[in-house]
Amino acid sequence: MLRLDRNFLLGKVKSIYRVVSEGENPLQLVLKKVMELEIIDGVLSAKREEEKIVPKLFRTPAEIELSPINSSFGINTLLKKAIQKYHLSRIAVVAPSCVMDGLNKTQYYGIGCNWVKTAVALKVGILCTGALTQESLSCEVLDLLGEREEVERCYYTELGLVYKLSSGKELPVNVEVHHHYVSSACRYCLNLSARGSDITYIPEREENSGIFIIRSERGWRTLGLLQKRFPSLLKFNILRISDISYVEELLRKKMILNIDSILERVEMGLPGSKWDGNRFRKFYRVWNAISDFNIEEEVF
Repeated sequence: MLRLDRNFLLGKVKSIYRVVSEGENPLQLVLKKVMELEIIDGVLSAKREEEKIVPKLFRTPAEIELSPINSSFGINTLLKKAIQKYHLSRIAVVAPSCVMDGLNKTQYYGIGCNWVKTAVALKVGILCTGALTQESLSCEVLDLLGEREEVERCYYTELGLVYKLSSGKELPVNVEVHHHYVSSACRYCLNLSARGSDITYIPEREENSGIFIIRSERGWRTLGLLQKRFPSLLKFNILRISDISYVEELLRKKMILNIDSILERVEMGLPGSKWDGNRFRKFYRVWNAISDFNIEEEVF
């Protein structure tokens, strides 16, 4: 019996807030204010430039402009520049769990130091049902809508994952269709909610509103400080876990598809992206006893 319970899907939760900001993405404003307070000295994330989503290192509050689309390829390539060229030591990483995992591994090879983990001051995970390239995103919209349209941003509602199109239309995304267009590695991911981060961010329909799942003391202290210092800019409304039941249900549907992809590869005797034979065998052994293991995937 597959134990897709709340603990596995959402991970450790200290508290949940809906944050409404004045005029912009609340996560973007949070990062700007945290940098102004010198809690962090840089942000590693992604940005839309013309028609592309590119990895970006932001070094001043004015530069921060987060991508409205979940496409975070290549962010970890900027870590060496952030640490060795710009000497940043309090970096915020804003990305899905796979990027966090990649950054963790760079401390063992690549830039040749084992103190990379000390340079990361805040981990903000993005809820992720799978990342897409620009080409696959265009094809997905064509498949769902029957015509080509540009995606302006993505967010989550009680309908599930939704794309806002350039025409102003809202396009609910069928999770089974979405599964076939995401990056191949995303089909084997078991951490869609960014367990192990300090904060998980969930974008909502209104651009100035988002859900923050607080997971760690560091995340709690950071948002608590902002709540006290900027009450007129950031409005915090506490939510119950039942208020985001639609998120849990979406994650359950996507996780079942991912597990099906994993087991299909096992049955065929094929390796999968980021998976080797040992990991597949371990997956088989522990899956039905998942509650006996610590599933919080701590990054640093």
